[in-house]
Amino acid sequence: MSNSLDLDPEWGAIDLIEDIESVFAYTISKEEAERCETVGDIYNVVCAHSPGWDDLDGSCGSSMVFYRMRRSLSPEDKRRVTPNTPLMDAGLPPSRLFRKLQEDTGFRLPAYELTWFSKIGGYLVSAGIIAAIVAFLTGHWIVAGVALLVAIAGVPFLRVEPGRFPAGVFTVGDLVRRTATLNAAALKEAGGRPADRWSVITALASEHGRLTPQNIGPDTFLHRKSLELANAR
Repeated sequence: MSNSLDLDPEWGAIDLIEDIESVFAYTISKEEAERCETVGDIYNVVCAHSPGWDDLDGSCGSSMVFYRMRRSLSPEDKRRVTPNTPLMDAGLPPSRLFRKLQEDTGFRLPAYELTWFSKIGGYLVSAGIIAAIVAFLTGHWIVAGVALLVAIAGVPFLRVEPGRFPAGVFTVGDLVRRTATLNAAALKEAGGRPADRWSVITALASEHGRLTPQNIGPDTFLHRKSLELANAR
């Protein structure tokens, strides 16, 4: 699994390809999608349909993202925020900070990592709801009521989820680079120069898979099964 995104066998690659289609504004055919086993395969398809992407002119997309983030983080003293400013200096847990930045800038941000709060909350909610349904259908009303209380008890854990910054994202500059690649289409429409195709694809792949953009290469497989089959050849 070390060189695989480990996407869901049924829908994972479809979701990733649809995300890529929305950024590069064209539809990947079924035949092309079926031939894509690795991230490099997807990159080759994208290059075939967007020959002039890396030659686009305009303002620096990363700069556009930075200026919006800086206004959100320090509206009174913008010079206080630089690309080297640690995100921890914002004084907010990652989940709240990312929601604030997303609302203020209008950009799609990378997903923050979940902590044990969400794991406990998700387990209580899902287990409570399932147990309540089973108890209700079998006529165990008291058990159903208790199970619902268990599900409700899990909600606060989800609401207070502090989150963790994504792997490799420690400073404002780190977040700007990840955000710019995820918003290539929006920056292009705003007159900005989007990130190169490979950076965009690896950023999107990281959002759907289990590897950071830095750990994704052309030979990274989309599915674990494809990697296992390749290794067995």
